[in-house]
Amino acid sequence: MLHVSRTAWVGLIALAAIFGTEATVAETLRTGGTGAALGTMRLLADAYTKIEPEFSLEIVPNLGSSGGMQALNHNAVHFAAIGRPLKSDELARGYIALEYGRTPFVIAIARSNVAGLTLREIADMYAGRVSKWPDGTPIRLVLRPANDGDTPLFASFSPAIKEALDSAMSREGMIVAVTDQDSATEIARIKGALGTSALALMLSENRPLVAVPIEGVRPSVQALADGAYPYFKSLYVVTPGKPVAATARFIAFIGSPEGRRILTQIGHWIPPSAGTAPAR
Repeated sequence: MLHVSRTAWVGLIALAAIFGTEATVAETLRTGGTGAALGTMRLLADAYTKIEPEFSLEIVPNLGSSGGMQALNHNAVHFAAIGRPLKSDELARGYIALEYGRTPFVIAIARSNVAGLTLREIADMYAGRVSKWPDGTPIRLVLRPANDGDTPLFASFSPAIKEALDSAMSREGMIVAVTDQDSATEIARIKGALGTSALALMLSENRPLVAVPIEGVRPSVQALADGAYPYFKSLYVVTPGKPVAATARFIAFIGSPEGRRILTQIGHWIPPSAGTAPAR
């Protein structure tokens, strides 16, 4: 994982302080990237407008992490929100990635009568060995594309889940949700559905979904911080080496006490130093 120290945040805060001496002008920033971050960026922007009423943020949907970086390359967004570290070619362009939080990566359902699942039970569901919930409702899997970052992340839960997921991906007639938002919508819409999501997305967008406890551990910010729940997505904001003034000020706000309070409320654990993961 890319190591991003506190120094990067300190640098942006210093830039924001310098830019803060300039006259504030109305400016709309644009961002896009991983669906897990979009609701969070919207809530942070809403809070930030109480400090800078002239500020506004336009969120470009349906880009994903790679699309967000492509948009940044073409100056179509001022910063990207992504769910992975920067690649070597992106680092070579001088981009700066700041890890603003980690959110539990979860098995999501719309049902309220599931106390929890084991890794083996999840594998059995994806392999097709278990095709119904205890009340007889058919289990409907909502998959993500093979090239989406959530697919290998889910496969990393266990060797049995990887094998079962490979099997599910090869079966015809499966439901495949292209974006994070599509996945959450389909899980909520389809009776008996089961799929992956991010706790931050579910909370920031007020989705009617339940994060299923796995091996007796409920996904939460505290469980992630304690290392009791080991499955998570790292989330980053990415800027050019010299971001525009409004971008620097907004991202400095994300790392401020108020920004961190909001992040924690909507499903983010903020590690004491970037690049240090909870024990797996």
